[in-house]
Amino acid sequence: MTNPLRPGVQLLLCLLAYFSSGAASLCAEVTWNRMLIVVVGNSLAATSMIVVVFMGGLGLGGYAGGKLLARRRCSLLPYAILEVLIAAYILLSPILFDLLAGAFSSLAEQWEQPALLSLLRFAVTVVALLIPATLMGATFPAIMTGVRSRYPGNSYALLYGVNTVGAAVGCFVGGYHLLFELGVQATLWLAAGLGGVSVICVAVAAVLSPSRACFQLAPEPEAADEGSSASGEGGLFRFLAVSSFLVGFVALAYEVLATRMVILFLNNLASTFALALTGFLLGTGAGALLANGAHAANNRIGGNGVRLFGAIALLSGILLAATPYVIMAASYPLQALGIIVIPMVFLGSLLPFAIRTLHAKDREVAIRGTSFLYAANTVGGMLGAGLINYQLLPRIGLQGSVGLLFGICAAIAVACFVPSLTRGFRWATLLLVPALMPLITLNALPNIMNRYALKIAEWTGAPEVTIRLIHEGRAANVTVLDQKDPKQGEFRDMYLNGIEEASTRFYHAQLFKLLGMLPAAVHGAEGPKNALVIAFGSGITAGSVLASDMISSLDVVDLNPDVEGINNLFKEFNGDVFHEPRFRFHNDDGRNYLVTSGKKYDLIISDSTHPCSYDSWILYTREFYRDVKRRLPRGGVFAQWVSVSEIMRGELFPIYLNTFRSVFPHATFWYVYGSNQALMLATPEPFRLDADKLQKRLDRLAPWFRAGEYQLDSVAKVAGFFWLDEEMMGRMIGAETRVNTDMRHYFEKSSMQAKIPPQRQLPFYQADVTRYLTGGDERLRSDIRKEQKTGWLLTRYGFYGDMRDLNQAYCLSPENNNVKYWMRFAYSGNIPAGVCP
Repeated sequence: MTNPLRPGVQLLLCLLAYFSSGAASLCAEVTWNRMLIVVVGNSLAATSMIVVVFMGGLGLGGYAGGKLLARRRCSLLPYAILEVLIAAYILLSPILFDLLAGAFSSLAEQWEQPALLSLLRFAVTVVALLIPATLMGATFPAIMTGVRSRYPGNSYALLYGVNTVGAAVGCFVGGYHLLFELGVQATLWLAAGLGGVSVICVAVAAVLSPSRACFQLAPEPEAADEGSSASGEGGLFRFLAVSSFLVGFVALAYEVLATRMVILFLNNLASTFALALTGFLLGTGAGALLANGAHAANNRIGGNGVRLFGAIALLSGILLAATPYVIMAASYPLQALGIIVIPMVFLGSLLPFAIRTLHAKDREVAIRGTSFLYAANTVGGMLGAGLINYQLLPRIGLQGSVGLLFGICAAIAVACFVPSLTRGFRWATLLLVPALMPLITLNALPNIMNRYALKIAEWTGAPEVTIRLIHEGRAANVTVLDQKDPKQGEFRDMYLNGIEEASTRFYHAQLFKLLGMLPAAVHGAEGPKNALVIAFGSGITAGSVLASDMISSLDVVDLNPDVEGINNLFKEFNGDVFHEPRFRFHNDDGRNYLVTSGKKYDLIISDSTHPCSYDSWILYTREFYRDVKRRLPRGGVFAQWVSVSEIMRGELFPIYLNTFRSVFPHATFWYVYGSNQALMLATPEPFRLDADKLQKRLDRLAPWFRAGEYQLDSVAKVAGFFWLDEEMMGRMIGAETRVNTDMRHYFEKSSMQAKIPPQRQLPFYQADVTRYLTGGDERLRSDIRKEQKTGWLLTRYGFYGDMRDLNQAYCLSPENNNVKYWMRFAYSGNIPAGVCP
């Protein structure tokens, strides 16, 4: 007969199993988040909703599992069954999510009220995530029932810590690497495989350790006077339960804030959510492991465990309050990860410390008590994640929210350190200190958002900067600056969530005006047209749409509800579009609006931010373009802003072109030469440029549009921005067959961002637009060729920085306003004499 393994060896196998389980769960969760935001919307609010549902499932599973499994015999079978079910769900989830997406689309078109749509999105999230999250939450009490240990508190806290570290590894590997390198399907396969590893580990432990009876528990000796601060054993448990709930609230609220801070201060890449979540989990796991040692050391010296708990809570709050100021100084995303981890090491140690403090006298009480604390912590986290974005940030801002979280930690510390307080006074402390702390931090600490705005101003390098607007909204942080620069002149700059969204620099305003004006100008049919613009930005694109008298109505959809204040700061450039009678605003995710509105539009324009951005990448996939095509009637035109910045000058650009053309075969590419701004134009038939029709439409543009100033008042000048026709686009795509999809996109795939050789870049692929010209005379054709030659020279200058190209463009077209701008830029505002021979 085989001798049972020593409990330590079995515990080691269980730790390995639970590490794999944590990695599998978070690898799947970040992938599900990526899949769900396509359905429920891609915003911080939608991400918070997903976190709330997921955390709710974990809490439900932990609580129900503790109730059901605490009295069972010592067995790992329930845990193995749960892991098999979770792995099966992970493998089947793409099918389920596709069914949910189809059901959502069908129902959404019938439910026009925003409240009903929000309810439907929540229902989809619950159906998709509640079952697997509940199963995952139940694995904690399930594995506790199978662990053989003389010191349950130690083992359970250790299991929690190892599982959380595994979750951090799964989150980082899955969300920060695999999703971009291998795609959704491969990441889910890996998650399911990790679940299989967990099952194998517990199966080995069960086979090699066949005894059915758990070892007799030997509770650790209590530290001095631990129960005194909570009125005895029952009072101690109630205090630990409330504290665990509050710690969960603070932790998940901090995770949402950390995500927002990384987006705001560093970048808003698609991987930002995974990065912030990794830092949160890594700190939590490390803290959980350190809590075991801290509690044991405290017991050895006879310390008061409850007071140590309070000291850790206070230190957590102090570090948390310092985080925004420290993270603002970071230069790289991985630095931010390290900064996020530090407060979580201490905050994450509090739940395991509370579990160790229970001092359960038997196995059932230990499992049920631990499960209850875990559930309380998870429910607190669910509320923290839900309230921070929807309620706290719009009302008290980032600084006030940080103050509130610090106040909660301070209140826990006060309740722990003053055992003589009456019960009522103790609970009053837990309520009043958090309520007062936001007011204190708002007045006592340097204003975070002002410092952030000054950091942006410093980053721009402009010698004169004036802050015009700082607004912390539910969906975005908006900063508007006035800048005066000797090279670029005076301009207004707008930042959304730390990324420059729009400005009134010459080439920015020119692109937005071209993007808004061109689709209507080249539309084949006369008569009134309805239009849709995705993303308001500064309103210049939307205003430029309404600069045409052909537009009868314009719908604009944006995640940011606070666009009126932005509009008012850019009236000179957007024609005060927000107050135009033909304008209608919809606060929604652009992709989601296309799916749910059921409307068709003659013109659709996507003015979203960079395809690498966390809130915009889904507007650059094949599925999005198919959604657009379904909303275009016969003869409809689609246009999309696209960057040709540094990272888009590598393999990403042919992939982007191929993706767009896979849905819209009749596509042309228009480029604001010399800059990094461009647009794609999709027409129902091969592109034709009707000179007479276009000139008539240009002549009718509103006076505020200032068409002449921006090279948009004549056929020749507009034609000068034409760059790729279908043939040249095909040549530039070459042998590239990859396309960006919802399941796999390449925007953050590092190998895609290396520059391609110069001979495969834009300057070598300019098409002759006169081939597509109808009407006009030879003089017009000559003027167009001159504009295109000028554009080619400025493009070479923009890509390669050769001053000879810029000077030659100036000598060829000194009256061209694009040439004038770049000459002033290159020569710091003073064009020298003698540039032309």
